[in-house]
Amino acid sequence: MFGLKVFVPVMAITTWLVVPVKATTSYYSGASGETSFNAAVGGLTLLNPALTFSGDLESNGLLNASGTAIDFLGFDDFQYPTIAESFTTTGSKLTATNQGEHVTINFPAAGVYAFGFHVNIVSGSGNLCIDQDNASCSDNPNVSSSIVQFFGIISDVPINGPVYVRPTAHGSQTIVFPDFEAFGSAPVPEPRTWLLVGLGLITLLLLRRSQEAG
Repeated sequence: MFGLKVFVPVMAITTWLVVPVKATTSYYSGASGETSFNAAVGGLTLLNPALTFSGDLESNGLLNASGTAIDFLGFDDFQYPTIAESFTTTGSKLTATNQGEHVTINFPAAGVYAFGFHVNIVSGSGNLCIDQDNASCSDNPNVSSSIVQFFGIISDVPINGPVYVRPTAHGSQTIVFPDFEAFGSAPVPEPRTWLLVGLGLITLLLLRRSQEAG
């Protein structure tokens, strides 16, 4: 007979499986980081193989890049983030208009699970901070006019916070983004979903057998 000895463990496992899992976010930088990023996004969907910029190039920054709703916003270094500044564009290449300009990359509410870009400096030199926290700098690549630095972010949930790119100190650096890529999640059920389905079938089978035995 199907009793508590079977029912309780099954329900305990099912409850454990439906508990939300904390989001996992990974960051990648530099040449080795780019290799790891490219390997990690193998199962995701490239949203647009040739992203180009369009929209308002003035005080509102650059809106809705190739229909992805990814916004590149520029701000004055000394009054960040209150004074907006613009960019110049050539295809998928984005260049800050002014020296020392901060850049904020905003993502849509859903859809983008991975984002990678190269960043360079076309004038001046110094360190750039690339981070999701505007108050700190956990990743601090040394970017100069002779170095093209890669930075990428991958999450198992949609990226819901901005990425900030800024000089670590007031300086004369002019930032340029040669290219970028955005990826969406592959539309497949999570492994936990399949486990829940399997547990449901097992429970139904045990119930049926207990009824037949009774």
